[in-house]
Amino acid sequence: MDKCDSHRALEKFFIQPIIDLVSGRVCGGEVLWRPNDAPPSSEDIQALEEEASLNIAVTQDSFIFALQALERMQSNVWLSVNLSCQYIGSGKRFFRPISTAVGDLDALRRKVGRRLVVEVTERGVAGHHESAFINELASLHSIAVDDFGTGDAPLSHMLNLNFSKVKVDRSIVSGIDADSYRQRFLKWLVSGCHAINVDVCAEGVETESEATFLRRIGVNQGQGWLWSKAIPADQFEDLTVPSEAVTESLGRMLNAS
Repeated sequence: MDKCDSHRALEKFFIQPIIDLVSGRVCGGEVLWRPNDAPPSSEDIQALEEEASLNIAVTQDSFIFALQALERMQSNVWLSVNLSCQYIGSGKRFFRPISTAVGDLDALRRKVGRRLVVEVTERGVAGHHESAFINELASLHSIAVDDFGTGDAPLSHMLNLNFSKVKVDRSIVSGIDADSYRQRFLKWLVSGCHAINVDVCAEGVETESEATFLRRIGVNQGQGWLWSKAIPADQFEDLTVPSEAVTESLGRMLNAS
């Protein structure tokens, strides 16, 4: 991938805002693949899951996008990227085209540091090879366990990772304000995560009542259509500028979607 190719690839990604549930402000965002400026079709998703070369290219491009965006953004904003570990070889090989695109990769990685959050799923951390690569990333960046509650990997595999965030899957979050069993489960999870200094982010938040319950039990962050769908990078950057109008802007975007 040359610099021209990597520049074109940047158009493939939008950012979904993530909200600090205490302050109500945008604290970060998830970089999401958006071929043709739209959510991927079922055919796109199938190809991403089955074609190793496409999966690796999209993952590398998302790192390029995130690193360059973080260099522009305020220092209190973070971005997360998704990593499918089963297709990743050595770290050096994975980062080679990224280095070609961004220049001094080591310096840029050190500059953004923990503001780059690498999301891995429970299923993606089952093997020693995957864990070794993730822990290599963790030396500079933050690690988040994504879609928590949907995987089948033993908890022992997760505990071998140096992760600092758990993202709770929408299947647990949806309707949680009216489900006492899931409420008790999430309270237990939040308590355990906070005991080891791990933040909890709830995915797929769609109603004010869900957000109110999540805030009350101490969930740190929320992500979902209650606030915003994935948006172009320039719109996301506007939302990260401290302003009393940010919440209103998020509301207008939701109403327009």
